[in-house]
Amino acid sequence: MTGRLKRAARAQGGFTLIELLVSIVFIGMLFAAFSMVFTSALHHNDEVMEESTIQAEVRAAIDTLAGELRQAYTGDDLVAPIESIGATGLTFVSPDRASPFHLRRISYRVNGGTLERAVAVSTDTDGPPWSIPALGEWAPIVRSVANSTLFTYLDASGTVTANPAAVHTVAVTISVTTTTSGGRDFTYQTNVTLRTPMP
Repeated sequence: MTGRLKRAARAQGGFTLIELLVSIVFIGMLFAAFSMVFTSALHHNDEVMEESTIQAEVRAAIDTLAGELRQAYTGDDLVAPIESIGATGLTFVSPDRASPFHLRRISYRVNGGTLERAVAVSTDTDGPPWSIPALGEWAPIVRSVANSTLFTYLDASGTVTANPAAVHTVAVTISVTTTTSGGRDFTYQTNVTLRTPMP
């Protein structure tokens, strides 16, 4: 009778304690692996989103700056449209798109790793001499700027110049650093030739 009871107990197919412990450890390892993959995917998603946002900001900033700079003009062929230049700053005048147009003084600068822009619009439309008030507030355009030389100025012969009146082309280089991808840099460049360069 004892043998029959033992065979009947084995036939019920239960799990032993060791089998349960092995199963729990195996399931725990699966959950840990899934958790690591999920965390990695979330981190990668954050990197992609930050890179995409920075790229959009920089492209928009370069397009705006290039468009305004390409149209730089004072209304007087004897007066240079670029007022001041520097490695991290640039000030010039450019007409708006109204008719008759107002002249705008536009300034870009890097302040604490952020590219900023300020504008002042002339109060008159009747041509030189223009009456332009002080620059307005500085608005942030691109954050996380990493390079210390954004602007390089070239004269008509392609030589670097420090004379605002001799600027023919402005080379713009913006490097930005991401925070989520280990400080990886992305660099964007363009050359802008003035529409009405000084002779």
